[in-house]
Amino acid sequence: MAINLFNFTVCSIMGIYGTSFFGANHAQFSLFAVLVFVMTETIVMYFFIATGKSIKSILVESESPLSNELWNKIKQIKNIIFPQTMLTITLVGTLYVYYFGYIASNANKAEIAYSWISLPLLAISYFHHIWTLKVKNSSFKMQIEVVDSLPNNSGL
Repeated sequence: MAINLFNFTVCSIMGIYGTSFFGANHAQFSLFAVLVFVMTETIVMYFFIATGKSIKSILVESESPLSNELWNKIKQIKNIIFPQTMLTITLVGTLYVYYFGYIASNANKAEIAYSWISLPLLAISYFHHIWTLKVKNSSFKMQIEVVDSLPNNSGL
């Protein structure tokens, strides 16, 4: 997640100031950054899916009185993290497609009709990504609390 924040920051600076990073221009580095971004966000979602599945099987086998409460907490965690993560992926993907699909392809034209959208979209995407870092951190902590309170948690 820290690498994503670094890549996003560097990519933003490159786009605003027209700089290069280790010999890569903005388009090259942005492609790298978006691929890493989507991959790591998908891994985070997979973590919650996989651990949720493992926790569910442990709760089904244990037949503990806390099973329903713990399973509801897992569902609550997923309801918190998945929409935020998907929104971040959508915002960053939209920013990438908009910038390189519209702005960069029309760079030779004297006036670009909707170029004023890119900076606010960048700001919204960047600050939402920072917000989701906090959400992910809280969700990881809640998930670990559930794992710690599992009956017979040696099977996970």
